[in-house]
Amino acid sequence: MSKPSAPPPKRPKSLLGPVVAALLIVALILSSLWAIPALLAEVDRGEPGEPMRVVTPPGEAGDLLGVLQAAASSAESPAAQGAEVQNIVDAELTGAPGSSSVTVLDAESGEVLAEREAGAPRIPASNQKTLTALTVAAHLDPYARLATTVVTGENPRQITLVAGGDTTLAPGEGDPKAVNGHAGIEDLAEGTADALVERGIQGEIEVGLDTSLFSGPALNPGWADEDVEAGEITAVSSIAMYSHRVPTPDGRDPGARGERPENAPNAVAMEFRERLQRHLGAGTRVSPGNHSAPEQGTELARVESAPVHEQTAFMLEHSDNSLAETLARIAAREAGEQGSVAGVQNAIRATLEAHEIDLTGAEVVDASGMALSNRVTTGTLAQATRALLTDPELGPYGQGLPLGGATGTLTERFDDPDEQAARGLTRAKTGTLNSVVSLSGYVQRAEGEVLVYSVIFNDVSGQTDPAKDTVDRTVAALARG
Repeated sequence: MSKPSAPPPKRPKSLLGPVVAALLIVALILSSLWAIPALLAEVDRGEPGEPMRVVTPPGEAGDLLGVLQAAASSAESPAAQGAEVQNIVDAELTGAPGSSSVTVLDAESGEVLAEREAGAPRIPASNQKTLTALTVAAHLDPYARLATTVVTGENPRQITLVAGGDTTLAPGEGDPKAVNGHAGIEDLAEGTADALVERGIQGEIEVGLDTSLFSGPALNPGWADEDVEAGEITAVSSIAMYSHRVPTPDGRDPGARGERPENAPNAVAMEFRERLQRHLGAGTRVSPGNHSAPEQGTELARVESAPVHEQTAFMLEHSDNSLAETLARIAAREAGEQGSVAGVQNAIRATLEAHEIDLTGAEVVDASGMALSNRVTTGTLAQATRALLTDPELGPYGQGLPLGGATGTLTERFDDPDEQAARGLTRAKTGTLNSVVSLSGYVQRAEGEVLVYSVIFNDVSGQTDPAKDTVDRTVAALARG
């Protein structure tokens, strides 16, 4: 990983401080893409089905800690508030499909305000990514970038493409405004060609590929074969294009429904060789090589990914399974583990323990939530969400969750009349499998308090839509206060 040449100043210990101020500017420009609007600006919710927009900035861009503390000082007693929240949860979940668990915390104090089967380990689906985000945030500088490099050794005609964990490469030029496709293979090939020409290297050029960053099985044994075949998840590698997707014929990001490559690293290497050949011309022949990076190699060129916190936000917003697994392996290495399935499992558990988060009944199998053998309680998920939101060491990571009714996997949620009270007032991670519906996040109430919640429904096969509506109504009821 590399860091910007001029990193941002050291963050103060007040919660999210300058990060929230910066995010406010983005929110005002991008219509509430990067903050809870009610915390940072007034929101025009519009008519049902219409997009929300931030219309008025606050007088001062205070941090979320100040909001939480102010709310806590003016709110009713915790006991009275807890009784009210518990009544809301009980009323909204009466007759709910399947088996359900709920935990609601006061964001400022962490006190449990309501719970229902909160200690029952359940299949979390993509709410597992909340634990992954916390692990990434705990071990990676949010402003770090993942570098893809080309190096050479004693033989100047043997160069090596070195995977550095960036699996969001574009085949052409990188887009500095994008996360997926931020760095481009074309840019790397051009830089490499310039370096070779400068050194007077012509003739035969062999391009090797070094993917030693990760180790062990590329596929988690806990993933169902049919999910792999359907492209819901794929072999995890340390280099790929568009988060392990095949680019469109014109080189664009294919989106979540794009096809998976048979071998993502080889696809990148082939794309790089072809573009390098075009830059070097007919006087030089570029061919595949079997060598890996030399121990004391000389760097010829590099490209760098978007900052890690932006990749994490992209992963959460789009529920990107492959990106979750990739980032988790990078975080595992930073935590002193191997970049492997086992390393990820160990790193996630160790991170939760370090944050004093209850792991009772937890079975950590993967980073994406695709494994049906994952087990976690709503208590664990709520505590992890609160840590992302309130831990001053985690910087901008807590702002990456989708915004209710507006962005990512929550764009089409909270759309019914009795759900709309939460639109624009909650950020949360969704989770959906054939038998699972889950949602973990935080919501601002009418009185200003911020609540952290986690809801998991299991055994809802054939009833996922009613389960989602029940969850959304419950969060909306919490928002109304």
